[in-house]
Amino acid sequence: MSDFDDVFTRLARGLHPVPVSEDQRTRIRDRLRATVANAAPPGTTTTRSEHGEWLALNPLVHIKVLRVDAEAGTQTLLLRAAAGAVLPRHRHSREEEFIVLEGECHIGSLRLEAGDAHFAAAGTWHEDITTATGVLVLVRGEYPAPAYS
Repeated sequence: MSDFDDVFTRLARGLHPVPVSEDQRTRIRDRLRATVANAAPPGTTTTRSEHGEWLALNPLVHIKVLRVDAEAGTQTLLLRAAAGAVLPRHRHSREEEFIVLEGECHIGSLRLEAGDAHFAAAGTWHEDITTATGVLVLVRGEYPAPAYS
């Protein structure tokens, strides 16, 4: 018997049953059921709204990274830009999906509003992204993020 096994044997001998009321058993069962029922299906992941933090790119632009796949070179993030924000022009080495969830913005002269989806092919340039009203966008694009010119 190893020292490790000996420690567990001594600990087990020192344990004594603790009475658990029916009310406590019910609460434990309910919590376990809720955890199991709320588990993501196999092969999927879920990022809850309360997890992760918003990171400031500048005082008017914040991002929340939802998922990074470094092997594939992609990431999914939320981008929140306050009124008056500008994201400088940049070039994409990979395809990008840009979906406006709230507010409106412009990519160059192209106006996008809530519900609009914009797709950029690899190798294309995005002109400055601006917003007069503020905007929340879901972005799926390259990782690491493209460099600004």
